[in-house]
Amino acid sequence: MFLNGPEWKKQRKIANPAFHRSMPIHLFGTLTQKMFKTMDQMDSTIEITKLMKRWSLDALGKAGFGFDFKFIEDINNEWQRHTFPQQCAVQLLPKAGPKAAMLFPKRQKAHKDLSRFLNMLDSIIVSKRQDLNNNVSNESLQENEKDLLTLMIEGEQVGDGALTDEELKSNLCAFFVAGHDTTAYALAFAIYYLAVNQVKKKKGLSKLNYCNQDLQEKARKEAIHILGNEPVDVLPTVEQTKQMEYINMVIKEHMRPNIQRGVILWQTLRINDPASTTFPRKVCKDTEVAGILIPEGTLMLVDIYNLHRSPQVWTNPEKFDPQRFAPGGEAEKMAGGNMAWIPFASGGRQCIGMNFSLAEQRVMLSMLCK
Repeated sequence: MFLNGPEWKKQRKIANPAFHRSMPIHLFGTLTQKMFKTMDQMDSTIEITKLMKRWSLDALGKAGFGFDFKFIEDINNEWQRHTFPQQCAVQLLPKAGPKAAMLFPKRQKAHKDLSRFLNMLDSIIVSKRQDLNNNVSNESLQENEKDLLTLMIEGEQVGDGALTDEELKSNLCAFFVAGHDTTAYALAFAIYYLAVNQVKKKKGLSKLNYCNQDLQEKARKEAIHILGNEPVDVLPTVEQTKQMEYINMVIKEHMRPNIQRGVILWQTLRINDPASTTFPRKVCKDTEVAGILIPEGTLMLVDIYNLHRSPQVWTNPEKFDPQRFAPGGEAEKMAGGNMAWIPFASGGRQCIGMNFSLAEQRVMLSMLCK
């Protein structure tokens, strides 16, 4: 996230193949089944955002480096108490180092917990390297279900390039920071919009209101059409997730105003982009854009949040409307094409985990709707 030039290019070139090969759909489905069992045991109102955070943390641990934190089953386990994703951010944004932390007890504890987490990553990296060097692997595991750490180390063996253990650790930590809250909030927003946009057959309900409130039913019908109507949990396949057009549209739309090809997924990402703040980039040379000179050295960033909510770009931008992302819809026709919807940024520095996050959401939402 913070590298530039040749060093960024080197790291991206090595990490790209791993992310392209990793699509652990079966893992996401298995974790969703676990979550359903946890929900069945709850006897009070479910705090959906907290539950989605537990789900996304388990997904990141297993898919990132093959470690099961067991957050879904046990909210009070030792790793949950450490809340290490926030501590990872301390490492990535070292405003105050360990010495300064001695002045603040809470920050001191954060650094201790972070050190414990990073030490665990060190041991996992060493163990993974040894296993792969000794040809110890799970032969039954499909290529797309392997964790990212395994795929990056395997990439070294086929000439994709090599990362030091420290670089591998930094990449895993960045993956955690970037993929935890963003996906959790995206799922929470999507579930919220589906909940408030369901059919309510009440007397006096106008046809217009009825049509605006049937989004949940549309998503459910698509999930049942793809996964079947048997009263059992069905784990989607990779091919089935590609068929989820309406659910995809919902996801895109919720990430539009709240910042993060199917109707539901894309609309939620339009409205509720969970990562609306991008990192500023420094202009490398004098550049003219639309007649405006941007001098070398200027710090620039894209205001994604307001881009996704602008009435100059979107019709009735405050309305949740997945149909914007239907084939031939507003998103497809608007000026600038794909540049009007960029919750994962765009270009060479587009979020490397975009497809990973979208796959998580397709699996979770389709199983939940069914």
